Amino acid sequence: MSLELVNTLATFGTFLVIAATAIAAIVQLGHARSSNQITALNELRETMETPEFQAAQQFVMADLSAKMRDPIFRHQYFDRSARTDENWPLFGKINRVGNFFETMGTLIKTGMIDRNLALDVWSGTIAQAWGMLAPVTAIARRREGEGLWENFEYVTVLAQDWLAAHPDGSYPVGVRRIELKDDWLGADRQYGASLAQA
Repeated sequence: MSLELVNTLATFGTFLVIAATAIAAIVQLGHARSSNQITALNELRETMETPEFQAAQQFVMADLSAKMRDPIFRHQYFDRSARTDENWPLFGKINRVGNFFETMGTLIKTGMIDRNLALDVWSGTIAQAWGMLAPVTAIARRREGEGLWENFEYVTVLAQDWLAAHPDGSYPVGVRRIELKDDWLGADRQYGASLAQA
């Protein structure tokens, strides 16, 4: 065997080793990215399940709109120095929910979390939370500017577009559905009618 042939085979062998190493590195990076995404999704889910977040979300969804009719509450939200001990915890609940979705928006915008996966799971919740927080966001932006909760706004736009594109959900086309029997439909309609008459 000639020296040139040995040298060529050695060079080719080195190339194969480097190529295999590069492919292995790319595969490992893909696994690491998936692992990081799973971790981020899990942390978001776990945060949403904490009693503190649940209480904050309950306030935002059920009680905030009534509080927003109070000019004192609105003034205190705008002017931090005017806040009372009574309303301070409520502003904390507002910020907890807004900041959570701001973080989610950042993770989606930067690609740390897959956009379609997050929207499939949380689009309704995101859009609803933005709708409830939009009035306080407008007030806070008087003071803080348009950058306040901009990633929350971004993910809300994505969520609204996703919901518009999937009005009946994202159930895979061509997969059979399970027919549900609504045993309580008649009784529930009667109960609802009795409430309307009372």
